[in-house]
Amino acid sequence: MATEWNVLNLLRHSRHDWLNHLQLINGYLSMGRVDKVEKLVEDIVNKAKNESHLSHLKMDKVAEKLLTFNWGDHSFRISFEVITSESDWSQVEDTVYPFLEMLFQLLDTYAVYGEDHHAMIMISDIESKTIEVDFQGTLTFTKDMEKRVRRIEKEFEHNIEQIEWNESECYVNFFPEGIVRKRSHHTSENGSSIR
Repeated sequence: MATEWNVLNLLRHSRHDWLNHLQLINGYLSMGRVDKVEKLVEDIVNKAKNESHLSHLKMDKVAEKLLTFNWGDHSFRISFEVITSESDWSQVEDTVYPFLEMLFQLLDTYAVYGEDHHAMIMISDIESKTIEVDFQGTLTFTKDMEKRVRRIEKEFEHNIEQIEWNESECYVNFFPEGIVRKRSHHTSENGSSIR
């Protein structure tokens, strides 16, 4: 179920994140670990830049989902990087949002809860609009999961150039505006789908 974010909830979660960062910085400084402080500050600056780039893509629902995802109760965490030469993705949001919803629901359902799972999302439009999702973790591999992956493939057959999945990872290369080059479809030895 989607969380209804109001201003107070957003501020509370944001304040909690900032307090965690400040406590880490304070702890490293008390140990004299200036190198760790410098690295943490660099990571915070990079994260803020990515969040800013994401917010400027004009995909408000997608930005809200990615910016607030880690505040929810999920079986995996996400991070993202935005490499963009233009800032208007509004015309593809109605394709991107349902794709991310279906994929995140699948990963939430089949990632083994309590373990450390991570999905990296790369959003780029340097050559063409592309979203890459690279999930690393342990998946409960079932027939139902396979059906749901096939459903995603069918639903977005004109957008998914490549999809690979097995018990420990899931990778998808997604083109919101559609695939322009010819695709081929293969199956790996363990039954995972590769386009």
